[in-house]
Amino acid sequence: MAINVDNIPAIARPVFTRREALLKDMPLFIGLSRKDFEETVKQIHYNRKHYKKGATITSEGTPCESLFFISEGWVRIETESDNHAYRFEETMQAPVIIEPDKLFGMTTSFHSTYIAHTTCEVLEISKDEIMRLIEQFLIVRLNLLNIICRKTQHLEHLPWTACTDNATSAITAFIKSHVHYPAGKKVLYIKMVQLAKELGYARLEISKALNALADAERIILKRGIIEIPALQLL
Repeated sequence: MAINVDNIPAIARPVFTRREALLKDMPLFIGLSRKDFEETVKQIHYNRKHYKKGATITSEGTPCESLFFISEGWVRIETESDNHAYRFEETMQAPVIIEPDKLFGMTTSFHSTYIAHTTCEVLEISKDEIMRLIEQFLIVRLNLLNIICRKTQHLEHLPWTACTDNATSAITAFIKSHVHYPAGKKVLYIKMVQLAKELGYARLEISKALNALADAERIILKRGIIEIPALQLL
């Protein structure tokens, strides 16, 4: 949260305008002083949009020309493998910034599709506006770097994690390495034969491991679907 007021006595808590309230939870503004935050909010230009349940906010492959900040609601994230053999689905609650790392670099298209799981309020800030903010405010520049660095460091760490020595741990590692957020409900749409192929195990071994996880109530098995009610408990 950009400005933490939980520990401030009610009488001393800042009173936010509607415009300020929309932006106060955006990670880009973490650490800004009250004065700088008010100044930033006055200057920033954005489009405020509302999406009905089921509406697509942005799709995989769409050029990232703006920063999307989901300020209210739940968003469903759908990510498909390059060979279209499987896909992941997960839900996240606002506040959520959609792939800020895609604003710059060699790959500037969204990797996943984002759909309003409930009614969502979304603030869209153009890339030019983001460039102006990071040029004007050092803390905004550092916050954006921190967001990108956290993701980079996480991905850098993945190849060095301990090798899996059984089908159960291989399934768990596969799921955890493909999600945006390491908690909450996830759904993997994949055939058992394909999962065995992805993990390098025999289909029978994968079947036994999945059924054991289902018996332990850590997953729910359906035809071609693996539902994980709470990833943090997997």
